[in-house]
Amino acid sequence: MLAVDCLIIFLKGMAIGLAMAMPVGPVGILCIQRTLNHGVRAGLVSGLGAALGDALLGAMAAAGLAGVTEFLLGIERELRLGGGIFLLVLALWTWFKHGDAPAPPLRPHGAIVTTFLLVITNPITILAFLGFFASFRIVGEAGRTWQIVALVVGVFFGSGLWWTLLSAGTRRLSRRLDSGLVVWINHVSAAAIAGFGIYVLAEATLL
Repeated sequence: MLAVDCLIIFLKGMAIGLAMAMPVGPVGILCIQRTLNHGVRAGLVSGLGAALGDALLGAMAAAGLAGVTEFLLGIERELRLGGGIFLLVLALWTWFKHGDAPAPPLRPHGAIVTTFLLVITNPITILAFLGFFASFRIVGEAGRTWQIVALVVGVFFGSGLWWTLLSAGTRRLSRRLDSGLVVWINHVSAAAIAGFGIYVLAEATLL
């Protein structure tokens, strides 16, 4: 019975992880851009960072860590300012990448840290997890350890599944693209990331 309950919570966690990862945002754009420029491994590693961020915030919400949640929401303005500035810097770096030049290898730890920070600098994500958990009626304010573990592992795998599919699909598409089109895609990606950064900064100033 415990195994069945654990499997059900794991599957619900996967569904939540997919739902959290699928909306188009700066992490998705970055994952696509890195796959085009550095290959599918770079996209997968970038997705891993985002999945780890989702799992961490999901664990906080599932464990009922009210103190941590309140702390993150208490410094929401600072986190958003930092995240917005980071996105603008990232947009500039992306804009000046050249598709006709050989792309230098992307350091895995740098790719992971980048997307991980993009996820955790948005404290509203933890509230989204709380909403999903309430909708799915799983893990109360202080869930059992096995429930939390099954749920967080499910969130991680669900989020990771989306980034794997996105990277693999982008890789297949990239084989039909020439260097000029890759440069154009880099510019569009940079503009989109900059737009997210400006939006985040604008939100931070209104808090």
